[in-house]
Amino acid sequence: MDRDTAVRMAQQAIRGKNKRLVDAVLKLKAERESNSGSARSLHELPLIAVTVATGWECYAVVDELLKTGKYRVKALYRTPGTHAAAKLERLFEKMDAEQPGLLTLHSGVDMYSAEQLTAAFKDCDGVVLYMTANSAKAGKITNHGNDPVNGRIAFMNQVSASIEALRANPSVKHVITLVFPTDKVTGIADTAAQIPWWIDQRLRTSNFLRAQGINVTCIHRPAYYYGMHRVDYSNQLDQRGSTSMSNNVIKENCVPGINEPDFLVNWVDVRDVGKWCGTVFEYPEVFSNVDFSIASAAMTGAEAVAICERTNKHGTKFKYKQFPQWVMKMITLFTEEVVYPLRYSQWYNAAGNGYDFASNDDLADLDRIHPRWTFEKKLEDWGITEIKPGKK
Repeated sequence: MDRDTAVRMAQQAIRGKNKRLVDAVLKLKAERESNSGSARSLHELPLIAVTVATGWECYAVVDELLKTGKYRVKALYRTPGTHAAAKLERLFEKMDAEQPGLLTLHSGVDMYSAEQLTAAFKDCDGVVLYMTANSAKAGKITNHGNDPVNGRIAFMNQVSASIEALRANPSVKHVITLVFPTDKVTGIADTAAQIPWWIDQRLRTSNFLRAQGINVTCIHRPAYYYGMHRVDYSNQLDQRGSTSMSNNVIKENCVPGINEPDFLVNWVDVRDVGKWCGTVFEYPEVFSNVDFSIASAAMTGAEAVAICERTNKHGTKFKYKQFPQWVMKMITLFTEEVVYPLRYSQWYNAAGNGYDFASNDDLADLDRIHPRWTFEKKLEDWGITEIKPGKK
């Protein structure tokens, strides 16, 4: 089977499954609205623990769960005093003033410690579980992209600690994992680039947890947030590192990317991940032990440029600029920051999976529950729509 056929068949299956899940949610929602009872008190609300809550994605999950008003949230993180922790603390101050008791912060929670996780999961109804082959301390990441042996060990140590903690807390009835989309071509298409080990490792996680008797919903979301490293959830721009690649953002005559300009890729805004976590916990009848795929947009680099120019209010011009692999390879000699982007670039541009849907039409059913944060919305949020042309 050729790659395009394998991808197309996978896309059709994903679209069909998402439609069935959305239909089921909307049916239950209508039934509940017709039989709605009195509102729950604060202490009756389900308690959800969110691990790695200072990370971009899990911070967004915390924030979006709180916005529903349907959950109490325990935000778990390891290191206080960091820039990311300060952002979480500001959110706590806001919630404590508006709805005290809805959010609690728990620092000192190490994903490698079964003891700390066991204490953190106490009395929780659900857990958002984020694990990675990287390790970090106080925001400093040890990237295992070139180190599969120690990367696998690091990852499985987190898995083992999480299983022990979940078994010790039978109150936890539902776990959400956030993982890259499933590979659509490896082992199916006639020729396909080898799936990177850290993707393969994480793709196995949800079923591994289920084999231990844990009820897991796996949300498959794209590996890349909008833009390249301009991935902040708030309006405060938080860069991922100090290299030229890490600080490469959208500006006049520059829409950065790591792929060929015509390569179709899924992108996601972490807001959408957070919204769907809330829906999963709200409708366990639909999502228990289910994998499903979300994304915010499907677009090529060339399409991203066209959207930037169409939405800009001042006629500013943009160009797609692919970050060269040879530059990434050079940077990896001095820092681990770009090892993962390099590996993705090598995989994608070797006709790898790419996590692509056929078009944005394949994502349309998701809008029936949560209108997606389109690239147009993100550009406005970033202020790209207001960039004026520079002087010639």
